[in-house]
Amino acid sequence: MLDVIWRSVAIGIGATALMDVWAIFLHKAFAQPRPNWGPVGRWVWHLRSKIFHDDIGDAVPYRHEAALGWAFHYFVGIVYGIILVVLAGTAWLTQPTFLPAFILGIV
Repeated sequence: MLDVIWRSVAIGIGATALMDVWAIFLHKAFAQPRPNWGPVGRWVWHLRSKIFHDDIGDAVPYRHEAALGWAFHYFVGIVYGIILVVLAGTAWLTQPTFLPAFILGIV
């Protein structure tokens, strides 16, 4: 069971890292702006007191909001990796197919 959890976590981290590499490529090749995880980190920081904000930019800044945003970005990726294995089944780990990962990635 622990092996399944670790593999699910690795899938989530790997998929998130692949998405980040794709973002770097888009930035270098097509001048697309890089993702800014700072506002996400600020939102996570303020979850203790408020969930919804009219404009997260108006919330009090947090010194490490970019790092917290990146950490949360990877946390969500890990959760997606676990959800993938739960929905596709543990047998998917031995014979993975593209479609379940693609469908979950679109969602």
